[in-house]
Amino acid sequence: MLALQAKSGSFPFASKYIPLPRNIQAVLGSQVQETNAGQMSSNRSATSTNGWFAPLLSANGQGSPVSPLSLSPNHAQIWSSNGQIFIRDLDSAFGTYVNGIRVSGDVALEDDDTLTLGAMVERNANTPVYVTDEHLKPVIAKVTCIGVLSRPRHRG
Repeated sequence: MLALQAKSGSFPFASKYIPLPRNIQAVLGSQVQETNAGQMSSNRSATSTNGWFAPLLSANGQGSPVSPLSLSPNHAQIWSSNGQIFIRDLDSAFGTYVNGIRVSGDVALEDDDTLTLGAMVERNANTPVYVTDEHLKPVIAKVTCIGVLSRPRHRG
């Protein structure tokens, strides 16, 4: 199981406890996704046991909720293999990072790693007024690997 707790500076989200049975892969991403017609669809439901992140209401509380701008609908993939949990970026526009290093290929996660999905988006003249500062933040989470082997990472 992969546990994710929001860290300081993160787009706000409720803690997640994502089960990872053997041979099952899970996707981390936005609950809201674009359809082929360019419209937004929310047929996904963010829960504490899946990898979807729920959107927040806009600044004025009206209109559709807004997801973190740098979080893709299918941002990263996680799975368990040989007693470890792995992550892979799914060609997201803003990247996936483990301890500040951009993920390239398959990366093993360890307890207390910092997982970042996306990157901080700077507000500019084109940023709609309904987008809050929270929407500009990436998802930043403390990683806890539950029920898997703990292998200390050699940091050189």
